[in-house]
Parts: sequence; structure tokens; C-alpha cells
Amino acid sequence: MDEYLSERQQVDWLRQVIKENAPWAVASVVLTAAGFFGYFQFQGWRDREAAAASQKYETTLDLLAKGDADGALKLTKELRASYGRTPYSDLAALAVARFDVEAGKLGDAAGMLEDVVKNTRDEDLAMVARLRLARVQRADGKPDAALATLAAAPAAATSPAFADVRGDVLLDKGDKAGAVAAWREALAAKSAGINRDLVELKVASVESAAPPASAPKP
Repeated sequence: MDEYLSERQQVDWLRQVIKENAPWAVASVVLTAAGFFGYFQFQGWRDREAAAASQKYETTLDLLAKGDADGALKLTKELRASYGRTPYSDLAALAVARFDVEAGKLGDAAGMLEDVVKNTRDEDLAMVARLRLARVQRADGKPDAALATLAAAPAAATSPAFADVRGDVLLDKGDKAGAVAAWREALAAKSAGINRDLVELKVASVESAAPPASAPKP
């Protein structure tokens, strides 16, 4: 606006600007208000969803405690289908997988854990599920699958426990040197996640069982 316009001209110009832009200004206010209240409506829905999922998760645990594996599995499938956004879906799957392992149903446990690894939105839960899956695969006599599961983990999502399990699997395959190297890798990590005394015992056990190096010939 020209700074030399008279006061009257400035007022007339301002009125014209408001007249021409008022519909857009009103629309902007309406949209802002709608977004504001819409956010709280969405947040309320998320809270209700989480509460419902939490209740179903608690019921799943109660069913497992009573030995009702079929009921727990059915409820877990409902959680994963309708409440997949919440961590309770993954936690229920992990609980069912643990129950299956204790019942000797390793294949069912592996399937449930694979589903969590592939579909969870929580990186920490993905790490837990992947580690448990590798252990289940090892127990099921599938060492190569276990090693592949461990190797597929993002480097940032691994822990000393991954190296510990890798050492166990390598020992199963007869690779003692590889097993010791993996266990030493686990021990070298400063973060927690392993039973250091147990890992050190495994290293000592394998190394003490190794045949002594033959003396050089004269």
C-alpha cells in the first residue's frame, strides 16, 4: 500500500481487502477449529481403542493361565485384526508363542513370532520377537534358519543376546571357534541383556574341551 495514501483512502482500501478475503479468512478459521476439535476426537478414539485392546490382552493372559489355548489364540487373532495399532496385539502374540513353546508346539510358536517380526510397529518388540524366533528355530532343529533370523536384524536393533544365541547355534553346528567368537562378542558389549557368568562359563567349557596343540616336531 502506498504510504502517501490519505487516511480515508487507507481505510477504504482495508475494507476492500477484508471484503474480498473474508470468505477465505472465515474458511481458514473454520478449518482450523475443525482440525483442533478433530484432533481431540481422534485422540479420544485412540484412547478408547487402547483401553479395549488392553482389556482383551488381559483376558488373553487369563485364558492362557487357565490353559485355554484355543480361546487365547482366537482372542489374539481378534487383537491383531482389529487392534494392530496397539502394542497389546503384539504382547498377546508373544504370550501365546511362549505358551506354545512350553506346550512343545514349536511350529505354531515360530509362526506367531514371525508375524510379530513382520508386522509390529514397535522396534523393541520386533527385536524381542526376532530373538525368541531364533531360539525357537534352534530348538526345532533348524540352525540355519535361526542364523538367518539373527542376521536379518537391523544392526541398530541388535543386542549382546543376539551374539549369545548365535554362539549357541554355531556350537550346535559344530563350529566351536565361531561359537567362542560370538560369545566373546557378546561379552565385549557394554550393554546388558545377557547372563555374563553363563556366557563366560560356555566359553571356558568349549575352550577347556579343545585338544591341546600338538608339539612341533624336532
